[in-house]
Amino acid sequence: MSNAKMKIYARLMLIAVLVLVVQTTLIAKDIRFSGMLRSYAGGRISEGDIPLTEQTLDLELQGWGNSTRININPYAYIMGEGDIDWGVREAYIDILFRNFDFRIGKQAVVWGEAEGVFITDIVSPQDLRSFILADFREIRIGVPAIRANYYRGPLTYEVVWLPIFVPTSQPGPESIWYRESMASIADSELPEKKLSNSEVFGKIKYFSRTITAEIMAGYAWDDLPVLEGTVNSPDPFHERFTVVGGSFSTTLSSIILRSEQAVYLNRAFTTMPSPGMFGTSDHHQLHSLTGLDWSLLGIDMSAQYILQYINDYEDSLLTSEYEHTATFRLRDSYFADTLTLELFGYVGIDPADMLLRPSLTYSIEDGVEIKTGIELFFGDEERNFGRYDKNSLAYVSLRWYF
Repeated sequence: MSNAKMKIYARLMLIAVLVLVVQTTLIAKDIRFSGMLRSYAGGRISEGDIPLTEQTLDLELQGWGNSTRININPYAYIMGEGDIDWGVREAYIDILFRNFDFRIGKQAVVWGEAEGVFITDIVSPQDLRSFILADFREIRIGVPAIRANYYRGPLTYEVVWLPIFVPTSQPGPESIWYRESMASIADSELPEKKLSNSEVFGKIKYFSRTITAEIMAGYAWDDLPVLEGTVNSPDPFHERFTVVGGSFSTTLSSIILRSEQAVYLNRAFTTMPSPGMFGTSDHHQLHSLTGLDWSLLGIDMSAQYILQYINDYEDSLLTSEYEHTATFRLRDSYFADTLTLELFGYVGIDPADMLLRPSLTYSIEDGVEIKTGIELFFGDEERNFGRYDKNSLAYVSLRWYF
């Protein structure tokens, strides 16, 4: 398909979506407006400064018709310096039938059983401008997509088509999360906006009272670029790969067992075949997780083990052959659930590093809560968490839900 035809096709799609939005809004039987206002301040423990101050407005408009539904989620972040980052995280229409439905528009897609880790959950790119400390809802980037679901008994068949590739967002040079190594992947060359560069994913999900299981596959662009060229003049670009995987969870007595695996086939990795020179090499990669959730003495607990392995490893690769990570979570509530204590942590293994996230949340009244906590980074400076050892934070935030 030519670029001219693609532009016509894209414009027709946009017009059709706008018409559906207007029609759906006009005939909607019920409109609901909700949102969240948050004030946040975070200071670095070692530096004694307060580099993070932010006011957040997160709105959501939902509407229902006889066989349609809309969701619009605009947001705005007001930084301490007065800069405003605003946009629309999601804006989609659901068209509902008895055994199937369609979702058309900008949307964030969540798959898998992992907590705080992305394995099969790679349909939507991530917003890493605040590293991985953003709320679960805010860390995913909404992307233009068409999503179809077909329901048959305990099975759900799902297909997602992404006509335009959207990469993961990285911190900018002004951010405390920015590292010099990120400069080499900035301004990466994106795939052309044409039909042949679309991404497509499919999933089959089984759900019963005792087990939930999924199998999935996709043909996608890697959200993170690889490099060619020289160290002084790198050329970052994105490559395609195929992914197959699945997940399941089941209850064994009072314990929930979770597992999730993905194999990324012919994924491109950056190499350094000679000093000062970048290259690429394709390898299969395994990404696997096993997790447990249980309760002891009224405390909710969770533990996960995550493995990443690159097949047919080469010494010139800039990525480690094995990467082992564990996570854990402890959560307990007091005073009729008005006070919640939580400790979540990531532990990198060989070499060791760690991110500990203790927090305390107090509900002042219905819909209003104050939260304070610490983000503690430790370990080897070459590792994911250890490199941010000077960014250990103490923070406080006030949220008002309406």
